[in-house]
Amino acid sequence: MRARPRIGRIVLVAVLALAALVVVLNWTWGRIPGQPPMTGRIVRVGSTDVRVLERPGRAPAVVLIHGLPGTAQDFDLVTAQLPGVHTVAYDRPGFGYSSGGYHPWADQLATLHALLAQLGIARPVLVGHSYGGTLALAYAERYPQDVRGLVLLDAAAGGAHSTFVKRAQSHLVQVLSWPVVQPIADATFSQLLRTASAKMTDAAAFDPGPVSPAHERRVLAINMQHDDLDAYAGEQLHADGVIAGVDRQLGAIATPAIVIEGAHDSFVTPDHARRIAATLPHARLVMVSGGHMSPYVHPALVAAAVRELLTPPAR
Repeated sequence: MRARPRIGRIVLVAVLALAALVVVLNWTWGRIPGQPPMTGRIVRVGSTDVRVLERPGRAPAVVLIHGLPGTAQDFDLVTAQLPGVHTVAYDRPGFGYSSGGYHPWADQLATLHALLAQLGIARPVLVGHSYGGTLALAYAERYPQDVRGLVLLDAAAGGAHSTFVKRAQSHLVQVLSWPVVQPIADATFSQLLRTASAKMTDAAAFDPGPVSPAHERRVLAINMQHDDLDAYAGEQLHADGVIAGVDRQLGAIATPAIVIEGAHDSFVTPDHARRIAATLPHARLVMVSGGHMSPYVHPALVAAAVRELLTPPAR
């Protein structure tokens, strides 16, 4: 009869020890770093602050749109390969140093349109990575006369859809953002969970190559902040409907496009890129080695595609 209380005490001690270990790891290995100092500038677009990284140069301009999540700095290696070209990369609303929280799809399109007007940019080449490629396609469909060309990098279209795991993760993010839950979760286990998730996701995104240390640092310090996570969750939960809407219009987008796709991409698999390239009336597919992170793995090739679309066709 004495064995049961003894076993109960052992189990209780083990549970408390495990909980203590989680809390310790939460504030050591898992601790989320603070945001680094901002580079670039803030442009006020209506009621939204938009962080912009702009390099002056000759027109036409190149506008670079990051994915889900991400920041303008995802294109640093690409813009470095475009000397003398006017480039604009920006933090999409909800991410990075732009106004935080979830911004619906219509707001994303409207903000991009207003930002380009405010910056005096006419008929740029749009470079969109992942979900940024979805936005670039939607923009070209809505404003066909305002886009010179599209460079679509591992673009989320052509039948791409969110997974059950990502939707469940997004619901968890929303629960952990509840006002009463958030401070308790942050103090006990949430930082550890976010760090582990970010590292695993980055490893899968860059697979089969190595993870970019700069990208991992930005994901942890910027995209794992609560405002970015709220934006991530909202977009992820609406992604299927958004992508389906874009796919219905693919055949009507006459803008010249170059579709670049990683042969080992497990996030947006190559069959989706082939479908995009086959459906767009004026598109060319370029398959490259690597996974989902073409702006990091193949910046020179991305820059070459941009220059191709910047050059007027020979008569």
